[in-house]
Amino acid sequence: MNIFTSSRHWQFWLYAVAVGLALMVRFVRLDAWPLTDEEARWAMQAFELVTGLRPEIGSQPGYTLLTALVFFVLQASEFTARLVPAIFGAALVIAPYFFRDQLGEKPALVLAFLVAFDPGFLALSRLAGSPMMAVSALLLAWGAWRNRYLPAAGILLGLALLGGPQVWAGLLGLAITIGLTRRLMPELSETQPVRETVLPVLAYAGGTVLTVGTLFFWAIHGLNGIVQSLSSYLSGWLAFSDVGFSDFVPAQRLWIALLVYQLPSVLLALIALLRGAWRRDALTLGLGIWLGVSLILSVANPARQVFDLAWTLVPLLALAASEAARYIQPVKDNLWSTLAMTAFTISLLAFAGINLSGLALNTLPAEQMQIRFGLMLAALTLLGVSILLVAFGWSIPVAVQGSIWGGLVMLTLWNLSTAMAAGGLRTYQTAEMWPPGLPARYAGALVEQLREIERWKLHPAQPLTVTISGVDSPALRWALRTWNPNVTFATALTDTPDVLIVPAQTESPELQENYRGQDFIWRTQAYWDEFQTRDWLGWLFHHRAIEGQEELILWVRSDLFIDAEKQTP
Repeated sequence: MNIFTSSRHWQFWLYAVAVGLALMVRFVRLDAWPLTDEEARWAMQAFELVTGLRPEIGSQPGYTLLTALVFFVLQASEFTARLVPAIFGAALVIAPYFFRDQLGEKPALVLAFLVAFDPGFLALSRLAGSPMMAVSALLLAWGAWRNRYLPAAGILLGLALLGGPQVWAGLLGLAITIGLTRRLMPELSETQPVRETVLPVLAYAGGTVLTVGTLFFWAIHGLNGIVQSLSSYLSGWLAFSDVGFSDFVPAQRLWIALLVYQLPSVLLALIALLRGAWRRDALTLGLGIWLGVSLILSVANPARQVFDLAWTLVPLLALAASEAARYIQPVKDNLWSTLAMTAFTISLLAFAGINLSGLALNTLPAEQMQIRFGLMLAALTLLGVSILLVAFGWSIPVAVQGSIWGGLVMLTLWNLSTAMAAGGLRTYQTAEMWPPGLPARYAGALVEQLREIERWKLHPAQPLTVTISGVDSPALRWALRTWNPNVTFATALTDTPDVLIVPAQTESPELQENYRGQDFIWRTQAYWDEFQTRDWLGWLFHHRAIEGQEELILWVRSDLFIDAEKQTP
C-alpha cells in the first residue's frame, strides 16, 4: 500500500509529523543567542508599546503588535521576541496541503517536509521581525481561497498585509507570474469564481487589519505601518538610504547563499526544469517562470538583503519536491541489492566529503593536499565506474535507484547541516548570510556583569542608572531594557550615572577619576568580501568566518565596587 496516495488517514498523520518537526526545530534553543541590531529594532518597538510608551510603529506592524501582545501575556525575552515568526514559519508547512490538487499528493507531502527543514525558512523563522509572517500568511491565504475557506483566507490576507515590505514583493512576483502564465499556459489559470469570492475575502481582510493592525483599537497608529511597509519597499527600489537596514548586500552574496544553503533543492529543481522543458509540462514551466521572476526581483532590488530570497524558495522547493517525489517509490525486485548500492554510494560520497573537508579545515603541506585531492577524485571516479558496471553487468534499475537514493541521503545530510547552522542550532554561534544586522554575541556577559554590579550597590532597591553615549545599537538598548538606559550622543555628560557605556575610541580622561573602565567586544561582522578560496571552503564546512570586532568600554562609578570606601547609613 502506498501511504502517499491510498489513505487520507496516513496523509493527515504525515502532515502532522511535518508540522511537529517544524515546531521542534523552530522552538528549540530559540533564545540561545542575543538579538541582532535588526531584530532588536523591531522588538524594542513592541517592548516600548507594552511599557506604556507610544513608539512609532514601523513597516512591520503585524510583528510589532502581535509581539507586544505576547510580551504583555508572558514577558519580554529573546524567546518571546522570536515567537511570532516561529509560529508562522511552522504554519507554512501546512501550505502544500492546499495545493495538492495541482502539485500531486506525494509531491505536496514531500514539499511539506522540505519546508520544515529548509535552511532559509528555518533561519527566517528564528529571527525577530523577519519576513516570515508575510510569506506564510500570504501563501496560506492563497491556499485557503483556492479551497473555498473564505473567512480563513480573508484573515490570513489581512495578516499578510500587516507582515511588512515582503508582502508587496510577493504580490508583485505573483502578479507578474500569473500574467505570464495566462498568456503562455492558460491551462494553469485558477478555476475559482473570482467575483464571488473576492468580496468576502476582502471583508474579512479589512476586519483583520482593523483589529490586529490596531491591537484591538489600543494602538490606532499601527495602521500607518501598512503605508510604511509599501513606502519601505518602494524606497528600496529607489535606493533610498532610510529603508531600515544598516547596509545592502552585493548581488553575488544572494547567489552564494542560494547555492550553498539550498544546494540540494537547486540540483533537484534544475533536473525538474530540464525534464519539464523536454516534456512541455505546464506546471513545471509555470513554477520555473515564478522562480525566475522572484529571483530577478530579489537580485535586481538595490536595497537587496539575503532574506529577499524568501519568495524564491517557494517555487524552488516546489520544483525540488516534484523531482524528489519521483524517486520515493517502493522497490518491487532486488530490494537488498538496491540497498547495498545505496550504502556503497553513501560510503564513497562520504569518503570524498571527508577529504574535501580536510582540505578546507586544515593547513597541510602541498604533498598532503595533493594526496587528499587525489583521494577525493578517486572516490568519485570509483563511484561512477561502479554505477556503470552494475548497470551493464547486473541491473540498470539497481544501479540507477541505488545511486539516486545514496545521493539523496547525502544531499539530505547537507541540507540538515546547513539548516542547523542557518537556524543557530549549532553549539557555537556561526557566521551566516541569512540574518540581517550584526550579531551582539556577548550581550549575555554584559547583562550578567551589570546584575552583579547592581548587587554590590549600597541601596540595592534602587536600580542602576545606565547611560549609553555615542553608540547607535538597538541590540544594546534591548539587552539593557531592564534598566531603561538613557541614550545620548552628547560629547559631555551632564550627570554621573552609575554605569556609562561609550565606544572604545572615546577619549575620556575625566572619567578615570570617578569611574573604573573595562573594554568588551560588542558587535562582530564577517568580512565576506575579503574571503579567499580557502576561507570559503572553511566556511562551507565550519560556518566560521574572518570577523571584525567593535569594542565598547563599560565605565562603572568607583563607589559601586565592594572595595570602595562607603559611608554606613
